[in-house]
Amino acid sequence: MRVFIAMFAHETNTFSSLPTGRREFEARDLRWGGELLEAYRGTGTCLGGMIDVAAARGVTLVPSVAAAASPAGRVTAALYAEVRSRLLADLRAAGALDGVLLDLHGAMVPEGLADGEGDLLRAVRAAVGPAVPIATTLDFHANVTREMVACASLLHGYKTYPHVDMDARGREAATRLLEVATGRLRPTVAFRQPPLLPPIAGQLTARGPMRRLYDLAGEMERDPKVVSVSVFAGFPLADIHDAGLSVYVATDGDQALADRLADRLAATAWEHRRDFLHTAPPVREAVARALALDGRPVVLADIADNPGGGAPGDTTEILRELLRVGARHATVACLWDPAAVRACVAAGVGATLTLEVGGRVDPAHGAPVAVTGRVRTLSDGRFVHKGPMFRGLEGRLGPTAVLDVNDLKVILISQRWQTLDPEMIRFVGIDPGAEKILVVKSSVHYRAAFEPIAHAILEVDAPGLSSSNLARFTFTNVRRPIFPLDDVALG
Repeated sequence: MRVFIAMFAHETNTFSSLPTGRREFEARDLRWGGELLEAYRGTGTCLGGMIDVAAARGVTLVPSVAAAASPAGRVTAALYAEVRSRLLADLRAAGALDGVLLDLHGAMVPEGLADGEGDLLRAVRAAVGPAVPIATTLDFHANVTREMVACASLLHGYKTYPHVDMDARGREAATRLLEVATGRLRPTVAFRQPPLLPPIAGQLTARGPMRRLYDLAGEMERDPKVVSVSVFAGFPLADIHDAGLSVYVATDGDQALADRLADRLAATAWEHRRDFLHTAPPVREAVARALALDGRPVVLADIADNPGGGAPGDTTEILRELLRVGARHATVACLWDPAAVRACVAAGVGATLTLEVGGRVDPAHGAPVAVTGRVRTLSDGRFVHKGPMFRGLEGRLGPTAVLDVNDLKVILISQRWQTLDPEMIRFVGIDPGAEKILVVKSSVHYRAAFEPIAHAILEVDAPGLSSSNLARFTFTNVRRPIFPLDDVALG
């Protein structure tokens, strides 16, 4: 059997002023052809899982493109057109195919489009025709649209947040695709969109409403007629019509069952809608509580400045407070500031310099902070992920410097990436377990690798573009009424 495989993934924060173009994709991942297979084989990713199944089943994979960028503002029209055109050209040149595997995100918003994945899937379906099955993996935060549902044979969403099941979803998508291709499975699907826009920090799956929903989904999947159940929490910071929670149920030839289960899940999500709401202590209170705790490390989660949610990763309010109180044995990981890195490189390891760091993209979320410190280390920013997420995949932070301000270490990076792996601290020579305080710029993903080593975790209500306080944003395109923007009654 011959199966086409490609990835095109971006989570777009439409409130961000940072465009996502070719340079941003090249900084994260932009690979063509066979490079895809070599880079992702054996990794804890959707592509890794797909490749594993293909190898085990003797399937020939026809690779096209692997394109991904760190979440930020809209994908530029030029980059979207380039990748889309290359993928479709490869598809047309591939010859006879038994199926198509796509690793997408589900919340990509290119310039001039509200639904990047829907547009891409529509074009792929037109290229292969109605008979060739298309199986797609989607992120837990996908804003699923009816276009995506109509054009794909099957959608498989991550079931965990932090996303520690990416490889499992890739294996699932590949396995089900082969079953459809050989006629052993006839998918019938149901899709529901209750008027819910859950804040990011209220979406974790270890507890709360998403745990309840996925426990229920797990019970449903024990029915042999049920192919898969996905509850997408959605990405609320993409101000598009279809942003928000959705339910997708696939059964084997039983539409009535799919509809019944989807209705039950949607009703359950709505019933527990207020459980998605999230609060956290303000900066001064959180820092004071962290310093008062015995044991280390105490993780301060800067959830509102999460590059994984499209924030720049350069806000300064937690750093400013740590400096004000004279905190020591502390590390801020990681502050995006290429100019500060260049200044540290020019000064050299061991040099002491005074400079402003952070606050360069949006001073409303924290102005630059003047610091005097010693350049502790310099590196090229390359490391290998060793935590539960992206295991085995190379990370690239660009030129990286550690500035030591009286034992308050600031890790300065040149490429935006959320702090979801302690290896991002270890690789610059800092032992995260020995620090009193670790500031991590991440909303939930950090928990997968940091909870096992943390004495305590405190989420912080600091300013930023990934805040879970949705009242801080002006929505103009999302469907209304929708909770929690509106206290709406269902029906």
